[in-house]
Amino acid sequence: MSDLRAVAPAPGTGQDDGQALVRFLQTHIATLLSPNADPVPRCPRCDGIRIAKKGYARLLTGPLPTYQCERCGHYFSRLTGTPLSHRPFRLQVNELVAMLPQPLSCSQAARELGVMKHTVRETVRLVRRWLQELDPDGHCARLIRLGGGLEVVQSVVPEAGFDAEDTTLSATLTHDFDAIHSPRADPLPVCPICGNRNVRRKGRVSGFPRFLCTACGTQFNRRTGTPFTRNRGAARQRELIRCLGLPLPLLQLAEMIDTDPAITARLVDEFRARCMQLDPSGQLAARIRACVRPAADTPCVRCGERQIGFDTGIPQARCNACGRLISMRRQLVERNGVLYAGPWQAVADTTGP
Repeated sequence: MSDLRAVAPAPGTGQDDGQALVRFLQTHIATLLSPNADPVPRCPRCDGIRIAKKGYARLLTGPLPTYQCERCGHYFSRLTGTPLSHRPFRLQVNELVAMLPQPLSCSQAARELGVMKHTVRETVRLVRRWLQELDPDGHCARLIRLGGGLEVVQSVVPEAGFDAEDTTLSATLTHDFDAIHSPRADPLPVCPICGNRNVRRKGRVSGFPRFLCTACGTQFNRRTGTPFTRNRGAARQRELIRCLGLPLPLLQLAEMIDTDPAITARLVDEFRARCMQLDPSGQLAARIRACVRPAADTPCVRCGERQIGFDTGIPQARCNACGRLISMRRQLVERNGVLYAGPWQAVADTTGP
């Protein structure tokens, strides 16, 4: 596989990074869709090299050579294990790739491409995962701006009142989340019930590889035993990871991933529970600051007083000194691949003009 760093500039060279990322991905996609059966790829399941050519699949993008591994019998094409596998979006994938370095929301990209928002969101998620395989240090994945819905401000220098993304928390949970939700069968996991390593493949269920423990007979996937066992919103939940270490309110997080606040709160709680599994000491879970609420000592953004009152008839807290409604909503900006949350933003003035 070609090294992405052989094409993309070194980190920090600005817009050229994004352009090199687009050129690389479009060239690589053209190679994957090539009708030429040679060179013959390795088996994506067992990495076998004894591969038989099995004709062509007729796609809208043209004929696609197919293969079968003589070692494990797996039937595959060059698209297997990539974001283009079984995706009807292949005809527009080059247009989507060109948008990846742009600070657009999934809704904006969907309108321009004439597709559904969830199609863009899922494709971007798969491309991110693909880039992590091609470039494990994550530089190239950080060049993707599409889908963040954030304002990219290159000139912003964090000042007082700005909170920085917890990059350690983000990296730990991103790696763990992608490993748990990986569509690849290898490497084989240990049994979550008895811890035995004598495990074999047992097909797929809902797109995830399933396994059988030969010691205790348990059938499971990588999500078994984690808080994500019945997770149906993996793409949305993954979007929350970079914001977990920032003091953002629940309503703002729910708007960012376009879902209900109650669902968003559950997704954040699942990450907190997973942190406790990864680090029972609680230090990793303590890094999560999302879903922050106003407290009695929260300063008013208008008058600076710390006289916050809580009225059950008002959805936000209110400053008893000036009447301003208090919100923990904060503007998000990004610089050099790190998110920053700006000062709290005022909501309204209930005292009139």
